Amino acid sequence: MAESTGLKKELWNRAFVYIILAVTLGCVCGVPRVVDSFKLKTNTNTTTNNNNNNNNITVNNNSNNNCSVSRTCARCAERPSCSWSLKRQTCVNTARRPELLTVNIRAHCPRLTAVDEFAYDTLLPFAYKMRVSNDQSGFVRYLAKTNVTCSVMGTSYNGTVNEDEDTIECAAVDNDRLGFDKRRRRLAVYRYGVEFDGVPLRVDDGADNYFTVYNAQHCDGVARKTDGCVACFWHHRSSTATSYYKRCPARNQCTGLFEYYDRTSGGERDDDAAAAEPPADACPEMTVRSVEPLTAPWSGGTTLVITVGNHGLLAESRKVTVTVAGRDCIYPQTVNNQTITCTVGPPKPEDSPSGPVRVAYGPLRLTSAHEFRFVYPEPTALSPACGPVSGGTLLRIAGRSMDAGSTVAVSVGPADVPCEVLARSEDHVLCATGPSADGRPVAGDVTVVFDKLLRRTVQSGRFAYAGDPTLSARQPFAGIASGGTYLPVRGRHLSCVGNATIYVDDPEGARHFADCAVRNDTFMACRSPGLDAAPRSSSSSSSSNASSSAPVLLNFGFRVRFADHTVDLSPQSDFPGYRMYADPVFADFETDGRNVTINGRRLDRGFRPNVDLTIRLRNTKGALCAVVDVQRRRIVCVRPPSDDRDDDLRELYVTVGLEFARTVKRKKNNDKNDDRLSGAFGAFLLLIAGVLVGACFVLSLAILVYAVWYKKCDIRRYV
Repeated sequence: MAESTGLKKELWNRAFVYIILAVTLGCVCGVPRVVDSFKLKTNTNTTTNNNNNNNNITVNNNSNNNCSVSRTCARCAERPSCSWSLKRQTCVNTARRPELLTVNIRAHCPRLTAVDEFAYDTLLPFAYKMRVSNDQSGFVRYLAKTNVTCSVMGTSYNGTVNEDEDTIECAAVDNDRLGFDKRRRRLAVYRYGVEFDGVPLRVDDGADNYFTVYNAQHCDGVARKTDGCVACFWHHRSSTATSYYKRCPARNQCTGLFEYYDRTSGGERDDDAAAAEPPADACPEMTVRSVEPLTAPWSGGTTLVITVGNHGLLAESRKVTVTVAGRDCIYPQTVNNQTITCTVGPPKPEDSPSGPVRVAYGPLRLTSAHEFRFVYPEPTALSPACGPVSGGTLLRIAGRSMDAGSTVAVSVGPADVPCEVLARSEDHVLCATGPSADGRPVAGDVTVVFDKLLRRTVQSGRFAYAGDPTLSARQPFAGIASGGTYLPVRGRHLSCVGNATIYVDDPEGARHFADCAVRNDTFMACRSPGLDAAPRSSSSSSSSNASSSAPVLLNFGFRVRFADHTVDLSPQSDFPGYRMYADPVFADFETDGRNVTINGRRLDRGFRPNVDLTIRLRNTKGALCAVVDVQRRRIVCVRPPSDDRDDDLRELYVTVGLEFARTVKRKKNNDKNDDRLSGAFGAFLLLIAGVLVGACFVLSLAILVYAVWYKKCDIRRYV
């Protein structure tokens, strides 16, 4: 029994050790890939299943996550679920099938660089050597166990791996194999290829596969042999081919004017290669950096300004051609070492509406990352519609594709008066009008010309030159204290003014404003401003009625916005001032069933009855009572035929202008009868009072006579 128990414990301990080892290996091998994959934000679908407290992470690659497009370890390790196979020198998807000797973190990628980039012809033969650094995966140790070969000029040579120095060394090649003619050439560029077990070794910068042999007669002692040169290596996206381009200027003492282009496919040089066309982001030193503008009218004529890195070097001693969305850009001219200009040619039936800008330098063709578009500009509206004959109006022309082309010109009116362009964007153009051609008011179309070829007229609206606004003479202006009454204003050249207001200064000096609406070039409608103080009579000897009806003359004027300035329009001198009347007083009303008579005071002062006066029966929503007569103390209106009931009309709602409103009560119908009754009753009371007074007088007299008589009788009795 004890032996059985000991055996079980031993088996359990072994199983436990195996479990611990399996978990440890899983964490060490799996976690870096998972962490590295989730560190980068790309389109991957990740599902997490919790089973017995163990997190099993499954990464499903999106169709856009194509690992094979990455050609170097650094690019591959940036992609989620991708790893760089050091054995196969390719980017593989290892989410489901991990393999040994792979790298999925960019910082762990080994770096391969050429030890020597050049050699002099006098020091040939030359041995190509490549150094491997940052080797965290034992890649050099693996290479040492493989068959390494080097190739140059179509010939293969043996290579060796030095594990102590972490280098790959190729056999030396002499000039008989390279074929360098120092009598005719200053330099030559050669490509070295390195393979291990038939697998091409891929370096981070493909330019390290190329080395240069210089003519010592020209280059010995020159410190900067690549002064002014540009070079670029790139992978073709549509195939496995690679390209390398190098160009040096004529001023370089060592190289002179030099150009080299090599395209390799499958490790072999492609002598039938087409023009060198690197991707837009592949060569920072020689790329189309900007194109201005990016839109042009379909008619052509636009001058483009194109900025190209090292344009002066690339264009040296040869012709440059430019195409814009497939259309020729003619008359290319070099402005400086970075800038070229050209003019977009006329349209053709087969032209595309959009596309990139391409600049061709011999075998090199650079393509912009920007898309150029041909558009059809359409100016649709303008504001304001008028301005002074002196010019200076800021005119805004709205439309579509208004920023198309390199130049734009605007003209106004039949005389094509220039309008100076100040700014423009995709949806509008701003310009300042010039003075009218003959200094007189005139109206006409507004025309926009793009690149001196495409002439477009604003579709809606015309611009009018107008004279300075003025007010007509013989215009009285009056209102009531509450304001809001209608004031018609006549003048000239009013259609161009904006933000029109009338102002009145009250007796205390406070200024009150009210709005005006311009109707046409000669008329605008205003409302009288409300004033706080009611008018007072200037003469102390005047009666109360006279003082309440007399107006107060106040200073007034008009303020408008004209030609981007605030202008005060003073009234003509034939009218002394603004007449302010006290508000009307509505006492009561009477009706005979058809006509309504309103009694009061100042009922015809300071307003226009045909415009300002409104009378409604009963309330604010009642039927209108048509006004037929307005006098100082009464207003008569006629009730509509549909409302002739006399018994239920008790109130009227009266408004004068927009600010003054009153409810008027009906005068009682029995007032006259009550007066009559009160008169008769008073006479009767007076009669009764007279009779009583007379009776009292007679009674008092009788008592007095009796008293006298009684006294006399009493005296006689005692005598």
